[in-house]
Amino acid sequence: MHWSIFTIIGALIGLLGGALLAKLFAIRSLTSLGEIPVKENMDAILKSAEAQRNMILEEALLATREQYQADANRLESERELVFGMQESFEQELNEKQSEVDKLANEIDKKEENSNIKKLELEKTREELIAKEQQNIEMQKSLLNHLENKIGRNKSELYHDMREELINSEKLGITRWLMENQEALKVDAQKFARNSLNSVYLRYQPSFIWPKSSFIVQVNSKELLQKHFHEESQIITSLITNTDSSISVLTINDELPSMLKISGGAGVDKEVIRLTLEEMIAKEIFNEDKIRPIFDKYKRNIDRHILKIGEEAIKHLDITPNIHPEILKLIGSLNYRTSHRQNQYHHSIEVARLAGMIAEEVGVSSIIAKRAGILHDIGKALDYKIEGSHAVISGDYATRFGETEEVVDTVLAHHDDKIVETPYAYILKAADAMSGARPGARVDMEEGYHRRIDGISGVVNSFQEFGVTGSAIMHAGREVHVFVDNNKVKQKDISGLAEGIAKKLESEVEFPGQIRVTVIRRTEITEVA
Repeated sequence: MHWSIFTIIGALIGLLGGALLAKLFAIRSLTSLGEIPVKENMDAILKSAEAQRNMILEEALLATREQYQADANRLESERELVFGMQESFEQELNEKQSEVDKLANEIDKKEENSNIKKLELEKTREELIAKEQQNIEMQKSLLNHLENKIGRNKSELYHDMREELINSEKLGITRWLMENQEALKVDAQKFARNSLNSVYLRYQPSFIWPKSSFIVQVNSKELLQKHFHEESQIITSLITNTDSSISVLTINDELPSMLKISGGAGVDKEVIRLTLEEMIAKEIFNEDKIRPIFDKYKRNIDRHILKIGEEAIKHLDITPNIHPEILKLIGSLNYRTSHRQNQYHHSIEVARLAGMIAEEVGVSSIIAKRAGILHDIGKALDYKIEGSHAVISGDYATRFGETEEVVDTVLAHHDDKIVETPYAYILKAADAMSGARPGARVDMEEGYHRRIDGISGVVNSFQEFGVTGSAIMHAGREVHVFVDNNKVKQKDISGLAEGIAKKLESEVEFPGQIRVTVIRRTEITEVA
């Protein structure tokens, strides 16, 4: 509506402006006539201007009325539309309010019902608590009556019943074991015998195994005296960075003497032997020329042990691949003997036998062969690492990625770890079969007794220093020495153990290592 007012005001301002313009135009016209008398025409001009003004005003008022009427009609239509929408909204609002009121009534009813049910449940819970309390009192009463009647409380009765049940079950299990033990033993022995017989029939080994000899013959005694005496720089140069030693071995004056290489790694001894043979054959005794020869054979032997390690794995068809460092240890066993048995071929034989036994009993031959080829790699290192060769083997197998199953089997073959698995027994059986085969080990029984007697003699020679007895274990690999607590002080134990170990090294021939343990203890005996 305010727009209509603005329109009318605008029209009036336009009319007034038009009148003023008309008046100014008339005055200008009169002035331009010049010679025509102004007064004679003034009235006519004013009348004409007045008539024009009235006509313009009438037209403006008419247009203003029409515009006002149109705006009024439009506003009335808009008002009716707004009133209609308002009525519609009010009707919809009333309907929604009715629905809300209905829902509120339903909620009130449900809440009322819920409160009623809650009260009923609370009452029921109180009744259940009361009944439960009654049951507890009744149970206590019955339990007291039962305990008074039988003369025992509940804990004692429960304990007695449990013990009776356990003893009854134990008796049944023991009876079942006794009834079936003999049958199980017979069946197991029969199965084992058949399995081993089948392996023996299938196994066809070659018994021509190389035996490393670390003796170099020297035909000239003058050569020995000149270049291989105790203070020889040549010997010092050859054994540098090794744990080996070179000594002159003379049988009698008529036969030529020999150089004996002993101690340390078999690989190092083989390198020294090859170097000595080339030196003596070519009469090379210059230290500067000897070292290149030694290095040459060292490289050749390193390549050779890796190659034969790979050949062993390929021959046994063992997968997945074994670490190159382990392959070198396997190849190094070619220069290591135990009871004069070549350990490289022994390991291959054990692996083959273990694989065949595994096939007979229905377990993985790959795992059995893998444990077999690795079981003695510690013998390539036991000259410098203290401990059982089985423990050293297991440690290196773990270090280079072997599985726990393989490592445990390796540790179990000399009972360094008790493992109750088929592979542990398979490896023990294969190891025993390879060692006990006729011709595999030379003078086995005689050498064993000689070694045990030698160890016993060395230990007994220290009786004047307080040694009272000894226990030789693991086929001479470990010695426990007992000393008098009054004669040997705690601070002297270390020196005594070292003295016994050094005398064993110089007087007893033995494979691998001997662990010497000195035990000082106090024993008190009373007679009743």
